Amino acid sequence: MKLTWLAPAALLAASFSAQAVEVSGTVTMTNDYRFHGVSQTSGDPAVQASLDFGFDHGIYAGIWGSNVNFGSGDNANLEVDYYVGKYGNITDELSYDATLYYFQYHGYNDGTDIDFYEVDFRLSYKGITALYAYAPDYVNSNKDFHYVALDYSTPITEAVNVDLHAGYTSGELYEDAEYSDFSIGLSGSFAGLDLSVAYLFNDLKVDETPDVDDNTLVFSVSRTF
Repeated sequence: MKLTWLAPAALLAASFSAQAVEVSGTVTMTNDYRFHGVSQTSGDPAVQASLDFGFDHGIYAGIWGSNVNFGSGDNANLEVDYYVGKYGNITDELSYDATLYYFQYHGYNDGTDIDFYEVDFRLSYKGITALYAYAPDYVNSNKDFHYVALDYSTPITEAVNVDLHAGYTSGELYEDAEYSDFSIGLSGSFAGLDLSVAYLFNDLKVDETPDVDDNTLVFSVSRTF
């Protein structure tokens, strides 16, 4: 299954080889890798990196990676995400972004395959962004997954933004266990670094796996090259 992504990715790169391409990379350090409000590192720090390619007409592709730790009895240690998408403007103030992701996990339970595809759709108006994410076979479970979120970011000084987030997880995999996640934080740039701090909280209860759903402060620092 892992190789099925490589051929389309190679064809995509070849098809745009004659176009102008912008390449950038980002390295991030955070005290807790949170995805949809839930820790992917059992509350431990993470080092993350991405390599992004931007083509003409708003088309882009990239690869992103992070260490993970899903708790005792689980040997997964690395997540690698591949993605391709397109963004553009609908009006001067309204824009869209559609992305296809392939999430890949290494070391999970001695070779168990939990890799999966997900499609994200975003609409942004001024400082507001609405997201809908859908995975038809989430973590290779034969059950679907839905995530909707609303984010708002606005400057409070020339260098600092306030960031608000609300999300909701549902789907067959979360039948009778749907949950909401929220955050409020600050972000900005200093000396070439992107800095953020946010307080995250949710109403998910995962008592058998400590630290994954605790309310917490998440700090991150990133550098883009």
